[in-house]
Amino acid sequence: MIKLTRAAALDIPFVMAAERRPGYELFVGQWTESQHREVLDDPNSTYLLGAQNDGAFQGFAMLRDLNEPNGNLYLKRIAVMEAERGFGQAFLAAVTDWVFAETRAHRFWLEVVEDNMRARHVYAKLGFTDEGRERETYWRADGTRGSHRLMSILRPEWNTRIRG
Repeated sequence: MIKLTRAAALDIPFVMAAERRPGYELFVGQWTESQHREVLDDPNSTYLLGAQNDGAFQGFAMLRDLNEPNGNLYLKRIAVMEAERGFGQAFLAAVTDWVFAETRAHRFWLEVVEDNMRARHVYAKLGFTDEGRERETYWRADGTRGSHRLMSILRPEWNTRIRG
């Protein structure tokens, strides 16, 4: 079972370590401590930390637009300490459940790096729909432009997944 905890300023070093895991620089944004503090202080945002049972934190999710008037809640960033161990999918499922159980969101959406096939597969497996390509939206470390895929899950789709 995944336990979710809201992050506090003292958790920023963990968040920064998670987003800087080897290989993540291609797929996960990396912010400074001051950028994370600013978002933590924003009442329209939250960070959720995930742990299995009562163990150490293994991942974080940054949620934005908690109070967006049309009910569009944005998953700005998600990262886990150890990829390909099964925690990421369970963590994302728990975060998605939290979003629809604890907020008035109608649509939970994200942008995923187009080349990140592993993440796109996990999102799709959990019911997120690919809404299309956002062309050349960011600079890659090598100086070329990269594209994102826009994905989302709606509250009725989540209800169907939860109720079977």
